[in-house]
Amino acid sequence: MFSFSVAFDPKQGIGINGRLPWHIKEELQLFKRNTLHKNILMGQTTYDSLPRKLVDRNIFVVSWEEGYQPEGVTVIKDLIQFLETHKDDKEEYIICGGASIYRQAYLYCKKAYVSFIKDEYKVDTHLDCFSINDWKIVEKVDYDKFVYCLLERKEDGTN
Repeated sequence: MFSFSVAFDPKQGIGINGRLPWHIKEELQLFKRNTLHKNILMGQTTYDSLPRKLVDRNIFVVSWEEGYQPEGVTVIKDLIQFLETHKDDKEEYIICGGASIYRQAYLYCKKAYVSFIKDEYKVDTHLDCFSINDWKIVEKVDYDKFVYCLLERKEDGTN
């Protein structure tokens, strides 16, 4: 099963210059809680931009670069083939960016961990594939700087 984890501002901005536009400690703690001891999948640019290695996670990185093989990482050369092969797995794979990876995996995702950042930020990357109408809210928690929602994909188009 595929899920995704993302934080975005009111205009669905997710990044600037390959990095998060904000540093919100509570939001980062939620990401850690939601991904710890799980499979996480991200693009090479996102992985390479991490300030440090994410520990206690099984990391999959999409890369087309020949010879790219970071230690402790499973490299995926064909994302769509990987999504098709694992779409019915009981084990969860959490998509963690960037924008191109979210776009390609969006329709495969059955669950989403979303932080709706309250303030607008200067961004150069957006999550243009996301629509709240595709999801039902399972859990909602209001924090000072963001609203966190656990979402499940609507199967029949109703709330």
